[in-house]
This record gives sequence, C-alpha cells and structure tokens, in this order.
Amino acid sequence: MISTKQVLSDREAPVRKVVVVLIKPTHYDDDGFPYRFARGVLPSSSMGTMYALTRQALCQVVPTNTAFEIHLFEDGIGKQAKRLARLYRRFPEAGTQLIVGLVSVQTPQFPRACDLAARWQARGATCVIGGFHVSGSIATMLDGIADPHRPDIPCPHQMPADLQALISRGVIVFHGEAEDQWSNVLKDILRGSPQPLYRGGLPDLRHSPLPEFPPVYCDRSFSTKMQAVDTGRGCLFGCSFCTIINVQGRNPRFRDPAAVVAYVVEQIRRDPQVSFFFTDDNFARNPAWERILDGLIAARCGARFMVQADLACGKIPRFLDKLAAAGCIEMFNGVESMNPANLAAAGKRQNCVADYAALWRRCHALGIVVHASYIIGFPYDTPASVARDVEQLAAAGADKVSFYILTLAPGSEDHARALAAGQVPVCDGNRLDSFHAVGVHPRMTPAEWQSAYLSAWRQFYCVKHMVAALKRHSSRRLRLTLLFHHLWNRWSVFTERTHPMIAGFYRIRSYRDRRPGATPLPFWRFVLQEVWRHLRYVGRGFAEFYRFQQVALEGDCFKTSAERQAELAGQLRGIRDWFHRTFGRGMTRRWLNNFWLAYGRNRWRLLFDPRTYYRWHLKIPPYAIAELVYTIRFGLMLVRLRKVIRT
Repeated sequence: MISTKQVLSDREAPVRKVVVVLIKPTHYDDDGFPYRFARGVLPSSSMGTMYALTRQALCQVVPTNTAFEIHLFEDGIGKQAKRLARLYRRFPEAGTQLIVGLVSVQTPQFPRACDLAARWQARGATCVIGGFHVSGSIATMLDGIADPHRPDIPCPHQMPADLQALISRGVIVFHGEAEDQWSNVLKDILRGSPQPLYRGGLPDLRHSPLPEFPPVYCDRSFSTKMQAVDTGRGCLFGCSFCTIINVQGRNPRFRDPAAVVAYVVEQIRRDPQVSFFFTDDNFARNPAWERILDGLIAARCGARFMVQADLACGKIPRFLDKLAAAGCIEMFNGVESMNPANLAAAGKRQNCVADYAALWRRCHALGIVVHASYIIGFPYDTPASVARDVEQLAAAGADKVSFYILTLAPGSEDHARALAAGQVPVCDGNRLDSFHAVGVHPRMTPAEWQSAYLSAWRQFYCVKHMVAALKRHSSRRLRLTLLFHHLWNRWSVFTERTHPMIAGFYRIRSYRDRRPGATPLPFWRFVLQEVWRHLRYVGRGFAEFYRFQQVALEGDCFKTSAERQAELAGQLRGIRDWFHRTFGRGMTRRWLNNFWLAYGRNRWRLLFDPRTYYRWHLKIPPYAIAELVYTIRFGLMLVRLRKVIRT
C-alpha cells in the first residue's frame, strides 16, 4: 500500500525523467469484467497518431538533461494489459513525472477510463482524457451545434456532469483533436500549472504526423497486419445519429496525398504483408482521392486496402476503377436501413435503395468485397421489417454486414434533442455500445428489439447467404478472406457475445480485475463460469467447423453447373458416385448432412430394433470415410486461410 505522504514526496523530488503512458481503454461486459482478448485485430490509428505527436512534443518541451519514455497500451489486449500492470507497479518513482493519457475514449469505454484514471492518480500520475465521448458531450451539451443546415438543435450550455466530476478530481479534460494543443498540455503539466480543460479544435492535417507505432506495441498483439490510417477527418452529410459530424466537423479536412502515398509505400517496404484501412468517413468525398490512388498505382507497391465510401460513389467517374487498380479489396458502405422512411427520419437522404444492387455488382466485377452497415431501431423498424431488410441486403449483393442497435450516443443530434425533451434513458454509459437495446422504441419492446438485432446476425450469416457471397468472387484468395470474415463475425457475436468491431481472439477474464461496485462473485462460481465458458468454446468450435466446412466446400465449387450441384446434393448412387463426391472438386456437405439427420431420427431404434440397427449401421462406413476426407481437405484449406489472415 502506498501512502499519500510517499506520493507527495516523490512528486516534490527533482524531475529527472518524464514518463508518458498512453492507454486505449476497453469497456466492461454485463458482469463487470473488462472485454479483453489474447490478441486484437488491428492497431488503433488514434494511438499511432498520439504516439507520433507525443514523441514530437517531448523532444520540444523536455529539457535536454531530462530523459523521457513513451508507453503505448491497449487495455483490451491480454499481453499489453500485463505489461501495463507491471509498469503500474513501478510507480511512484523518485524523480519521475508521470503523465497518463486515456486516448480515443468512446462512451461505452468512459466508465473504464474513469476507473483507470483513479488508479493512476493514486500512483501520482497526472491524467488526461480525450476522445469521442469527451468531445461529443462538450460539443452538444456545453458549446451547442451551430449548423445552418440543422437549426434549432437544443443545448443546455452546461459542462456535462460526468466530465465535471472528472475535472473536480483533478483529471485534465481534452476536447477536440490533439495536433495543435498536445505539446502545450505536456508543457503546462511539466511546469506544474495545467488547465482543467483544453480545446484542440479542428487542426489543419496537411502537415500533421501520420500514425507511428513502437515495435513492442505491435509485437504479437494483433492477429492481422492491417494498419488504420486517416487520410481525412469529418463528413459532409448530416445524419442525426452520428457523432462524427459534431466532433470532427462537417467541413472535412484532408492530409497531403503525397504524404499518404509515401507512408503506404514505406510501410510496405518494411513489411510486404501489411495492408491498410483508410478510416475516412467518406473516402469518395476526399478531393485528393484520385491523386492518392494514382500515386499508389504508379508506385506499384502491391498495396491492399479497404475504404469507407457513400452509396453514391459509383457515380463518380473513374472512382471504382481506380480503387480496384490501386489495390482496394473491400469497401464499407453506410446503408443503415433499406426503408426510405427510416433514412429520411435519420437525415440520411443521400442513400437511394434502388441503386445499391448496381453499385455492388460493379464492385464484385472489380474484385471489391462489399461490407454494409445496418442499424436496427429506427422509428419504422419492426422484427418483421428487419428480417425483410436482411433478405434484401443479401439479394442486393452485400458480402458482409455489420449490424448495430440505434443508440443515443452523447455527441449526436438525436442525443441532444432527446436530452432537451427529457427522453434520455437513465442507464450505465457502458451499455451505450450499439449492441444493447437501450431506451424506448415506438414499435418494439426492448426484448423484441434485442432479439431482432441477434436474429439479423443469424439470418444474414446463414450457410445459404455465406455461400452466395463466396460465389460472387472469382479470386480464391478473396474467397478465403471473405470466409474468414464470416467466421469472425459469427464467432464474435454468438460465442464471444460481443460485436465483431471490438472483439478479439480468445477472451481473457481475470478474477482480480472487475469493475468497482460490480455484484460480488465468489471465486468458486467464477471458476465454474470459466470451465463452462471453455466447454462452450469446444462445442461452438465443432459446430462452426462443420458449418464453415459446408460453406467453404460449396463456395469453392461455384464453377460446377447447377445441375451437377443438385446431383451432388441428392441421394448417394453407388461407389463411383461416392468416389466423385468424396474426392472430386465439386464437394458439398448436403448429402452427408441429410444422412446424419436421417440417422439421428431413428434414435432408440438404433439400439433395440435389429432391422433398423443393421440397415443403418451398415451404411455408416462410406459416410464416415467421406467425413474424414472432408475434414482433412477443409483442414488444409484452413492452413491456407491462416496465411491469408496474416495479410
């Protein structure tokens, strides 16, 4: 236990070293355990940007005779959480000025960020918090939204109570983007006179540093070699549920296209397997999109990347063709709803449902995977309408869909209007994560709303739709990548019980790390929960293995004629037919599944009825051998898939 006197004594010692710890908080599950995984998916571009800005700033503000350290940690990754815990035990340290930055904090991560700030303050740290929750709350609740296209958005013009509580505890609150003000924050802290609130504003990005990561940050912490980088910030459109337009502005700002191209080329030179996610909210509206794509085409660096773009991007001359030529493998489209009435209610009038199918066919022809987002909970949604929309999405050509629950996120126009009307539900901010049904819906109960959300995942990621998505693409590499994405989405939602966007590989829970105030959990019950969780992993693993075996085999034989596929799915017709089904290129699991289902329907007769016993058990050997061969062939496919995952 560290006494207050010891902490104060260490603060008063001459500063010989400055240590800056940048942490991206995770958030808690319903039982109070932090969402934490053995490996994450991809590094955070915000963390990389903050690391570059911090290194640049410390070189300017730290005296030449004072050493400095910068540490970067993802709270939601097991390996990094252990390193963070070891670093935590090191303090307080005589002669060291400790600064902790809680980076890119969104609303569901805010409770965890507050708990981390309290822990580090007890170790003598000066804590700073920023991110979308802070910036969005201040923009809509303190400053007010001044937008001629969206008049009369109400604002109480008061500092949000949760941020005021942090300020009262001595935590520094940072509103806006860090490029222009972060060095001043560090300078003031080192002088001993920090302000309670800093405003970063909306800086010019043309000369801002691009993301930079220390080697230890990426070392075996992420399962893919994808890097996120923003080529611009802000969005032109005015969707009422969106926080981005109130945090990063409706007048987008963009990076120097030559710097972006040089950055991509340099990262590929260091690691040829790296790929990129251009995180602009709408890459198609970046005025420099053509210069970026032309630069990547001319560099011939073999870049592979995904972008976000609006659903009218196909009307921009040369846009899709140059995307494909430059190396784009996936495009994320904000569909949000297939109901025009819902789109109008949300202020998303730029979407035209009738145009989706033509755009997506063009993407498929160019070898670009279509990733759509869909929000459940707009005013005209019902369980039946959501189910119809999911079928429409699949029929129109969406290869992947990310589903979300409509959430009154602080920083959005919807939240500001609901707050003024007294309609914001009293709930834990930890549940405002877009996959919990929070609030009142005019046409669904909370249980129906949550059920519609889970049913949408199950309905879209069924075998039929996943096979259809694979068959749209002729590239085997692209089909394997898409197969992995489908597996990832199903595993995240139905096994890890969280959203694929925040999930990782293999959940880790620590009995000692729980949310303060969570319902007490006896250790014996925690152990039983962990045993059940791992048994469930095994059961789900077998189920998903054979489900995706069927998807992979049927998707891989897409060149087989429809007549031949129907023939393969029918009843087995002799040894020659069995040999072709088992070892041929055109494989399907449907004939095997039909046999095992028919076998299982006999149940107890297999033990007590001799005629049933002999007739069915004599049929087993050829089907069992086929199962073994299929398992081996699919296992070899998974080995190839593992190589694809790394890129």
